[in-house]
Amino acid sequence: MEAQKKKIVLVLRWTVIIVTSYLILFGKEGIADFGLAHIFILLYILSNIALMFLPQAWFSNPKLFYGLVVFDTGIVSLGMYLSETVTMDFYLIFFLIIIFASMSRNYRLLMGISAITAALYGVRLYTLGLLSSAYATSYTLRMPFIFIMAAFYGYLVETFTREKHEELAISEDKYRGLFENANDGIVILRNSEFLIADLNREAEQLTGYRKAELLQGGFIGLFGSVEEEKSLDFIKEVLEKGEARTDSLSLIRKDGIPLEVDLSAKRINLGEESLYQVIFRDLTEQRKLEKRIREAKMNLEAIFDGIRDQLSLTDQSYHILRVNRAVIERYHTAYQHLIGRKCYEAYYRRTSPCERCPIAVTIETKKPASSIMKIPKGDTTLQIFSYPILDEKEKLVSVIEYVRDITEEQQLQEQLIQSEKLAGIGTLASGVAHEINNPLTVIIGMTEVALEEEDPAEIQTYLKDIFRCSQRIKEIVRGLSSYSRTAKQGEQGPVYINEVLEESLKMVGLAMKAHQIEVIKKFQSTDKIEANIGEIQQVFTNLITNAFHAMDGRGGKLILTTRSLKDSVEVKVIDTGTGIPKKYLTKIFDPFFTTKELGQGTGLGLNIVHRIVAKYEGTVDIKSKEGKGTTLTIRFPIKRDGG
Repeated sequence: MEAQKKKIVLVLRWTVIIVTSYLILFGKEGIADFGLAHIFILLYILSNIALMFLPQAWFSNPKLFYGLVVFDTGIVSLGMYLSETVTMDFYLIFFLIIIFASMSRNYRLLMGISAITAALYGVRLYTLGLLSSAYATSYTLRMPFIFIMAAFYGYLVETFTREKHEELAISEDKYRGLFENANDGIVILRNSEFLIADLNREAEQLTGYRKAELLQGGFIGLFGSVEEEKSLDFIKEVLEKGEARTDSLSLIRKDGIPLEVDLSAKRINLGEESLYQVIFRDLTEQRKLEKRIREAKMNLEAIFDGIRDQLSLTDQSYHILRVNRAVIERYHTAYQHLIGRKCYEAYYRRTSPCERCPIAVTIETKKPASSIMKIPKGDTTLQIFSYPILDEKEKLVSVIEYVRDITEEQQLQEQLIQSEKLAGIGTLASGVAHEINNPLTVIIGMTEVALEEEDPAEIQTYLKDIFRCSQRIKEIVRGLSSYSRTAKQGEQGPVYINEVLEESLKMVGLAMKAHQIEVIKKFQSTDKIEANIGEIQQVFTNLITNAFHAMDGRGGKLILTTRSLKDSVEVKVIDTGTGIPKKYLTKIFDPFFTTKELGQGTGLGLNIVHRIVAKYEGTVDIKSKEGKGTTLTIRFPIKRDGG
């Protein structure tokens, strides 16, 4: 296409150049300025040669065509001026042809008018006798010149017009394609009566009507009588403002089913006529989804508020984002008074995060955490859990804080521990009584002898023996008293594992009298732990007692080892007793579970051990083989300064 345009333009220009050059050089009276004429002709020829080297695609550019029109009109006008044979009437005809060409919408009609004009001009020249004069050739060339110039300008105009039509057709096809293939329903309305002038396929599918059924009908009729008033208000807003949008109206399908839509309308001004473009989107599925989301939200809120323990949602700066009803009831305040405040300020009246705060651990590690907190006011004990909420990139978004009031549970657990201690005291009683009876017998005997002795030196010897035996009884009573007393939650301090193991071993040794058991102590220097010394002593007493029972009557070895690890203190209690059957290993820490005969055990010993160790965030592991023995490994975390 571009090659054809280029060829036609070049041929027409060569023709114009030849005719114009002939008129200038061979007119009846010659030229006004011979040198200027040659420059003019040379410039015109060079311009066409230059066009020959331009890319073909340039000849589809309107800017090039407009430039050629201006350039050629100027050049030809200058040529006419230089040729003294060109009279005023020829000037008028030339510019008349240009006007005809610019106004023409039909190339053939333009050629016809040009031919008639050239013929009439030829008749005029003939009547004046110019065609039979000495310069007849010069005058004769004027007639084809008029026709050639008309062809040249006409082709340019016809090319512009055709390309504009093609562009318009392409644009219209694109618009029609977008219009018909849009995912939303589109309706074009005419005038203020909102008569339907056009609609796309999606509008047909959504309403259930065929296009022919809707054309020339009123758009308002699609709303139905139920929403007539609301639809009229919408139309009124469109007429007043030129546009409007709503999602509260429903169209009525052909089958009578309401169609909830997101509706927008806009006025389009086209000169004296105005059209209205209405776009609507089916919201039926969206509304169903919104309803399900609302129901799910209500259910989640009901569950959230129905949980009787305290639930809070906080951000990474400890600001409270949301709380459940239990929190509001616990602190006797309003929801809005808690939101936005820092949790440690709102709940505990602190100026900084709590010690061992699980939220701080979760913020740092992005992992769940927990701790037990004692609240002096009301003597309340809280167990606090924190759980991270991460986005799809594993970035921490917020933290869930779950708080349980375990005050009553702690009290019951302390009572249970104390009950187990009392049961243990019953087991220890006979051994302790025997252990006390020996020094007591010595005390009585020495006292009787001392009463009859008159020598002060001998009496002094007897009194020393009595004092030594009394000290032994005091140690036994002190150990028994320390073991049996109730451990209070607040009584915590530094505990040295090796010392507690020694005391526990001594207490059990008094009761068991297991002479055939070899006790091996492999104690290393360990870090202290922060705990209640009575509870830790009960853990080791229960474990050593179980080990002695497992080896009672058959002898064996009891091995006690301690060592410090990176973040914990490890204690192992190893015996070479009967071992535990594999099927019982998963039940060994359950309350009231025992492998002993009826009346020989409560089934609470290892359960108490597990409870106490878990209270201090430690771990208990057990390995056992029947006939080989059992190894219990306990690890207590070390609470280092600043940790």
